[in-house]
Amino acid sequence: MPTPAAVLKKKAAAKNPPIFSHDFIIQNHGDITSGILMVLAVGTIFQVTSSYCTAFFGPSHNITNLNAIDRSTVLLFNYGYKDLAMLFAYTLICITIHAIWQEYVLDKIYKRLHLSKSKNEKLFESGQLILFYIISVLWAFMLFKDEGYLQSGLDYLWRDYPYVGMTTWTKLYFIIQISYWLHNYPELYLQKVRKEDISSRIIYTSLYLIVILYSYLTRFWRISIILLTIHYLIEIFYHSSRLAYFYTNAKTNSNTAKTVSKKLFQVWNCSFIFGRLVSVVLIWLTFWFGLKSSSVDSVSFLSTPLANSNDNNDTSPETVFISNFNTPFVRFVTLILSGTLQFWLVWNFIQFHMKRRRDRNSTQTTVIASPKTPKLKQKQQDLVQSKSENDETTEQVAQPAASGRGNKKGN
Repeated sequence: MPTPAAVLKKKAAAKNPPIFSHDFIIQNHGDITSGILMVLAVGTIFQVTSSYCTAFFGPSHNITNLNAIDRSTVLLFNYGYKDLAMLFAYTLICITIHAIWQEYVLDKIYKRLHLSKSKNEKLFESGQLILFYIISVLWAFMLFKDEGYLQSGLDYLWRDYPYVGMTTWTKLYFIIQISYWLHNYPELYLQKVRKEDISSRIIYTSLYLIVILYSYLTRFWRISIILLTIHYLIEIFYHSSRLAYFYTNAKTNSNTAKTVSKKLFQVWNCSFIFGRLVSVVLIWLTFWFGLKSSSVDSVSFLSTPLANSNDNNDTSPETVFISNFNTPFVRFVTLILSGTLQFWLVWNFIQFHMKRRRDRNSTQTTVIASPKTPKLKQKQQDLVQSKSENDETTEQVAQPAASGRGNKKGN
């Protein structure tokens, strides 16, 4: 008989997938991306490669006039082709942070709750998104405070458009926003997302990416940060109620968790309606009234040569293009698309609650139709009924006993 040590070695060897195989990449993708980032970071130390590697981490396209610069001057940046290097590096950073958060936080929660496979997918999705939303909201409030959003009134959203440049933290905010939603595409493969969930994730990831890229390139930076912050605040309440519901579903005796889940769900309902109204009003004021005062007939690109540039890898004067998209056509299209997106979000909100109400009514009808149900089946029906609350993928409960067996297999 083989010794226990030999058995352990065989099991450990069996768990190690071949190098460069799919399983190897999936299990070690965090280490791979962090290794690439370390190579780029080391490259900034050496003089030969520093001019190339620094472009991956620091903002480029500085348009500040360095001839008159002093300590009180705020550095301003434009967007350009060098942003692609930053997008590559920060996308790898997002993948690395995603892997760390997954391994050290979400996986431990998942092991304690013992949820079904479908709920595990939603737990991981909400756990990742809520971290990003919280960081984005805190970052945005920092920008509101430092750049005078709160003290300047509503006209600050369209005043001085086209803005000559954005501050360092504003540019990093947009770069990280784009990088995060870009990293969601490879995560579909790296996290082994189920096929039935891939389409919905691609849809909302693409919508986020298109909206943020559009606002970044058209220089509608201020109004877009406000709208994103409102939307992210709403999503924080939704995913918080979702996570609390998963905890309630696993810890059925926790009355506190049930109360917290219901309260967060109610807050999400109220904040969703209020947030959508505020967003529509701000969009209307900005694109229909505010920007109209500085409207131009056609899209223009003002070319401005800079004799001095703050980019270390620039050896020749840089030409900066200040784009102006404040035309009646662009404003009208932006207004229509923004309104359509808000209407689509409201429609999904209504559909979600209608489906939730239908499932709850069907569950109650099933319970009333069989009043002499044994206690075991009655408990199974109660468990199925609790699934329909706060969960966007409710299951059919025509056969509660069969559903109970299915959940045990799924776990």
